Amino acid sequence: MLTELIIEICECERRTETVRKLLSQLSQFEPYAGNLFYQVRAFKRMDKSRCGEISYQDIIDFMLDNNCSLTSLEASYLLQYLDFNRDGRVTYTDFAKQILPKTDLILKETAAARDSYFVLANKTLPNEVEWGLYKILHQELSNFKHLKVIKELCKESAQQTFQMIDHYQLGYFTAQHLENYFKTNFIQYDKQDISAFFHASDRDEDNKISIVEFNYVIKPFHPSQILKDRERAFYSTPKKYRRIDNSPKPQNSFTNVRSKQFIYKTPVKADLSQPDLEIQKQQLIQQSDFNLIDLFYQQPKATPEMKFRKFCKTILPKNAPPNYQSKPISAKTYQMMLNILRQ
Repeated sequence: MLTELIIEICECERRTETVRKLLSQLSQFEPYAGNLFYQVRAFKRMDKSRCGEISYQDIIDFMLDNNCSLTSLEASYLLQYLDFNRDGRVTYTDFAKQILPKTDLILKETAAARDSYFVLANKTLPNEVEWGLYKILHQELSNFKHLKVIKELCKESAQQTFQMIDHYQLGYFTAQHLENYFKTNFIQYDKQDISAFFHASDRDEDNKISIVEFNYVIKPFHPSQILKDRERAFYSTPKKYRRIDNSPKPQNSFTNVRSKQFIYKTPVKADLSQPDLEIQKQQLIQQSDFNLIDLFYQQPKATPEMKFRKFCKTILPKNAPPNYQSKPISAKTYQMMLNILRQ
């Protein structure tokens, strides 16, 4: 059964690659834009907040603009799909690697080198380009739905199959190892199947599939993987190089400039008239833009650094379900978090 899943993953990747090529062949398609405020390309079309990242809400909005509604699970999956390097954030580099062709390097370079053209902010791309970008995400969503049931049946045998492919127990396998596995089990395949599986699985582009990469593509997707990716990337970075936050600074009456770090230069004095701490926590989670992921990475330097579980215990009221959705945090919600952390 798991061998059939591997073949199906190859077929799904090849279908997505076909759509990538169709999009890149369009003369008006260019994956990025130069001017931050007036030009919008494929990446900037989705990055509505102009923070340099595509968020959960950006994906939902883009698909709704193209008359496609998503469930929370589907939107989370597309966010993880676009996150090529598995750090919990979708930057332009991630986006380009998943949108541009992977098998036609000439077409890829041609699309990336095209000249810019102007499109007003908050407007859609030219019809053909908008359709092509939507079709890539829609195709990947179809792949997700198609593979979901098979993955549920195969999740228990992933470790055993990996060990069979990794015949020499190296902790990874190469294209040659996978080809040998197919031959040993008399499975019909071609070179494009091998290439497609590696394009879908090899996120660090070292031409090797580790057990972690194998599990990512074989096991069923769960939204908590995004949080784990972001937390792992944060703590694997040397402390002096960590960024407090990659999300935009919330707009207020004084500025509409988006900052790379969500830090106020002037500390805000605590309000002694604040209600009971548990009541403050209840008020915080009732905010429409409340989400644990962004709040966790937007802790100010003045507060003690804490891991995610301790942060949840500090912020959430008793028996409160966690909210993993990623939306821009408003100044009001951020201030409410500060009041709780100071107590």
